[in-house]
Amino acid sequence: MSIESLNNILPLPIHPNENGQNRKWPLIDERHAFPKDYIDFITQYGTGRIADFITIFNPFSEDDDLNFFRQKEWIIEDFNSLVESDPDYYPFILYPKKDGLLPIGVTDNGDYIFWVASSDDCELWKVAIIAARAPEVEYRQENFTDFLEGVLSRKINSMSFPDGFPPNSIEFNSI
Repeated sequence: MSIESLNNILPLPIHPNENGQNRKWPLIDERHAFPKDYIDFITQYGTGRIADFITIFNPFSEDDDLNFFRQKEWIIEDFNSLVESDPDYYPFILYPKKDGLLPIGVTDNGDYIFWVASSDDCELWKVAIIAARAPEVEYRQENFTDFLEGVLSRKINSMSFPDGFPPNSIEFNSI
């Protein structure tokens, strides 16, 4: 799959906000590049909400609640606290550990979307979801764009998302 398949389902905004145009892409912790499909997504869509439900964090966002780097730190800190409080109940492996969960988005229900940082090659990273207040991780075999395209086209059914998602009318609303 490709970003073009996603574009067929999720129309592009006329004026993407904070899409990093003419800016150098930073590295994640001075170590990892961002996956190409995610770069393509942010470049084309910028900051916003997908189908009034999913928000993807953006390294170029000025808003702390939407900024990839700020959210990465806060979410990992929160999830580490859960793991420390009850490691048997919350068996999460978090970034920067191998196969660690690296947050990239959130839903309106409080579900978190992660990359599984399985290797130094970010192009091999797959997606995982932790539903709000759940101790289980839903691991997916798709990369970021394939996951979004699959969920929005109803080819993929995520156990973590509500039964009525996605709605019949799918839009990207810039924030």
